[in-house]
Amino acid sequence: MMLKKIACLVVMAFPILVAANEIHVSPKGNDANDGTLAKPLLTISKAIDNMQAGDVCVLHGGIYRENVVLKKSGEPNAYLSFQAAKGETPIVSGLDVLDLKWRATDKKGIYMADYKNNNFEQLFLDGKPMLEARWPNVPRDKKQDWNFFSPDAWAIVDNTGNHYGTVKDSRLAATGWDINGAKAVLNVCHQFFTWTRVITGYTPKSDTFNYPKDLGKSIKAKDESGATLAFNDDRYYLVGKKEFLDVPGEWYYDNEQQKLYVYTDDGNMPKSGSIEVKTRCFAFTANENANYLTFDGLTFFGTAFKIGKDFNKRNNNIVFRNNQVLYSSCTEYFSFANDDSKSKLDKNFPTINADFATLINNTFAYGTLNGLLVNGKYTLIENNIFHDFDYNSSLTCPLLEVNKSWPGYIGKGGEAVIRHNTLYNSGGIIAQVAQNDNNVYLNDCYNAFRASWGGNKDASAFYTQNVFCHGTRFHHNWVHDSYAGNPPLEWGGGMGIRGDDKTAGLSIDHNVVWNIGSVGVELKTPDNPTPDQINKVYNNTIFKHSKHNRVKSGMIIQTIEGQNKYSFVSNNLSESIYGHWFAKPLETLAEFSNNNTGDVVESVLENPVHSDFRPKTSATKVLDKGKVLDGFTTTTIGSAPDIGAYEYGDSVYWIPGRREFKASFPIVTDGATIATDRDVLMWKPAYQAIGHNLYFGTDKDNLKLKGGFLGENNVFKLPKLMAGKKYYWRVDAVMKDMSVVKGDIWSFATN
Repeated sequence: MMLKKIACLVVMAFPILVAANEIHVSPKGNDANDGTLAKPLLTISKAIDNMQAGDVCVLHGGIYRENVVLKKSGEPNAYLSFQAAKGETPIVSGLDVLDLKWRATDKKGIYMADYKNNNFEQLFLDGKPMLEARWPNVPRDKKQDWNFFSPDAWAIVDNTGNHYGTVKDSRLAATGWDINGAKAVLNVCHQFFTWTRVITGYTPKSDTFNYPKDLGKSIKAKDESGATLAFNDDRYYLVGKKEFLDVPGEWYYDNEQQKLYVYTDDGNMPKSGSIEVKTRCFAFTANENANYLTFDGLTFFGTAFKIGKDFNKRNNNIVFRNNQVLYSSCTEYFSFANDDSKSKLDKNFPTINADFATLINNTFAYGTLNGLLVNGKYTLIENNIFHDFDYNSSLTCPLLEVNKSWPGYIGKGGEAVIRHNTLYNSGGIIAQVAQNDNNVYLNDCYNAFRASWGGNKDASAFYTQNVFCHGTRFHHNWVHDSYAGNPPLEWGGGMGIRGDDKTAGLSIDHNVVWNIGSVGVELKTPDNPTPDQINKVYNNTIFKHSKHNRVKSGMIIQTIEGQNKYSFVSNNLSESIYGHWFAKPLETLAEFSNNNTGDVVESVLENPVHSDFRPKTSATKVLDKGKVLDGFTTTTIGSAPDIGAYEYGDSVYWIPGRREFKASFPIVTDGATIATDRDVLMWKPAYQAIGHNLYFGTDKDNLKLKGGFLGENNVFKLPKLMAGKKYYWRVDAVMKDMSVVKGDIWSFATN
């Protein structure tokens, strides 16, 4: 029967806010107006001057080009709010329009204009980002967007002749260019970080240039095998020379002549007002005294925001929801030491320094640096999308970074909840979470290390470290399809989930990790840990790992030098579990029990192609072969828990990642052909739905209600299927107010 009264899911409780006034702002307004709907103000800054605790600044559609500085604060039940007018799209832009007189050059498609200000790094033509001219060129993808994750976006050095301070590349000599004064963006040695240095003293037509030996102590590091890290797989690219302006979509600024050049995609001269350049790295800043703030429904374009001064002077109670943050960072200056005016450009990315920060239903997309950094305690990051950041693979620029692992952050961050997010397309790692008692679950994480062509093999998609992560738990996540470097690599290629040096008190459970270049899970502790520095690794499923490795290491639980001797490892489904790299066996653990190794893991899973990671009914070494783990085992079907991340027969099949506002992610996949003995259908619940109604049949225009599903229950037991038939199904979401959100119609056929 139709689902009518069902239990409510637990959701974040927001304070009841009563707005004292609405102050309207519009790009068509005037700051001499009174701020009413009929007479809106022109600028957000003027609205702030008039706001008091509880007021709402209503932003109407259009572009706001201003540097907004917020020094006021709301109160616990009277937030200061900045929100989009209903049905409208306000854009807070970091760009300004250039009104220039363009003229043709001697090369078709390249146009020049006089311009006296070179203080920008990002240029847009008709709302689409152009790229500072560079060598080698960045390829385009099928959509004609820049593919920063292509290996061809980097120059690779020669096989010999490279060492610290020296780059040798015979292809460079063949160009005949004088690259003195160009900026070299260097991804060298261990490839964990990226540095920008100005080239001086170069001899034209030579194959070698030098850079200062000032890249830091880590440049002399060794890898996990103990080998000194080499320079002969280095990557680099060059910017800052007119000679590099050779493909459509690029721009170049001649600082001496004060002329701006653009190479347009269509070959036509830019129209008046079509060129915009970035002039505000942070279009919205709030000092450490600005608390109890809400940002709702805004689009940040070509700019970032910064809330709070730093991790020591944090704000509190910041709500950031339903926003878009697009092209938030763009720089060719990394750890730059040559010019103080450029030395902090690699810090200009979205940042919130606050306790009790809440980020829900936002999209963060496109940037050379971090997608988001949050410093503080009691953060909630829920149902967001993060994608396409860290174009230069530096470990300092993950898509999502929640606190630092440094000792100075102790007591100033931690206890974050990070759930139901989708994170993908990172040049390096995807998520770094530090400090204590974080709860990281139901996130879908993939396509890490996409710019790590020089190696960067000693990295992971999900990362934490140090004894200060005590109490943190990574669970019920998918981590997949991530490779680093050019194969074959002896042991590297990027890891899935990692508790790095000195990790203590970390739990890693009920994750599925697959298609990873290196190991699925790697875990360390302090050397010779104390009894309270235990880690727990339970019920993970790991397969198709170590693609380019000679040694197929599904999991590495470090046991050398006494590491993890108090840790517990149980109920894991993994081809292999070792105690160190190169298949060194496990040494002492507090407990190693009920793990299944030695099998090809995907062969005992129901249907990994369709994201069905339940154990097969024929998996006799997996079904009922686990053990009950206090605080971790929630459901047991049969005589004992199953080994691996899923329990066969459970009424809940967890599917991580951002939830849509209707049911999504059908399992089996929409349009698939399946066997007639398929047992169930499953789906991802709608965001904040309290239940779902499922309709099923062979006539898509006349589907029959087959049942209501409370809460997170999302497994429908199929009736007997007939061969050669096409079936249709739909899942409608029931919301807290008992409204119904109709789902899409999905189908499958039987063979």
